[in-house]
Amino acid sequence: MRLYIFNHKSLSYDKISLKQKLTLMLAIFSACLMSFFFGTIMGTVKIKKNYQKNITYNNVSYSKHDLNPEYDAAWKDSVFADYEVRANIYLSRPKFQGTPLKGDMMALCARNAYDSIGILLPVELALSQAQWESSMGREGKSPKNNPFNIGEHDSGTVKYFKSTFDGTQAYYYWMCRTYLSCSTIDELFGNFVNCNGKRYATYPLYEERVRNQYYAIKNWINKNLKQK
Repeated sequence: MRLYIFNHKSLSYDKISLKQKLTLMLAIFSACLMSFFFGTIMGTVKIKKNYQKNITYNNVSYSKHDLNPEYDAAWKDSVFADYEVRANIYLSRPKFQGTPLKGDMMALCARNAYDSIGILLPVELALSQAQWESSMGREGKSPKNNPFNIGEHDSGTVKYFKSTFDGTQAYYYWMCRTYLSCSTIDELFGNFVNCNGKRYATYPLYEERVRNQYYAIKNWINKNLKQK
């Protein structure tokens, strides 16, 4: 097969020399080789990414399914709708009357954190910490806007929030990025420290209190869901 190249000076097509043919073939071969290796590397990264986003929720294993946006959206809609229901059924208890926390708000914060970080914080853990930290946003220094006491230290307050949503969203991002990114829930129940070894709360037996409340909340929700 003869190959030609357009000559801009003579405005005509000239035959490609053997040297030019070899150069062209080498360029095509290099491009194919690079495409192959790049595709292999990206495939490995995608597999690793999907593996990291496999999670367990209510004893069922889920995956983000990045390669199927429609399934991903349907999956998230289902999971976070259930998240909202579970939060509301516990928050609706008479003992928590007046709480600024709402199921739809907690579900949205959990979804935002999951979309950003790829970690799903269990609703029972959030409810357990909110109950211990501020009695569901009703007691403490600034319970309404900061129900999880983010930035509340023994030495003073270092973070302020304009709304309950802002304080709750900060909690979900903080927990997913600095706690659940390097520890399992069971590990936190043994020692509730972040990736830098700093405790969430200084008072004694925090781990035991949160752990016991976590399982009590989970059992209470499951029992009352069955009765509906």
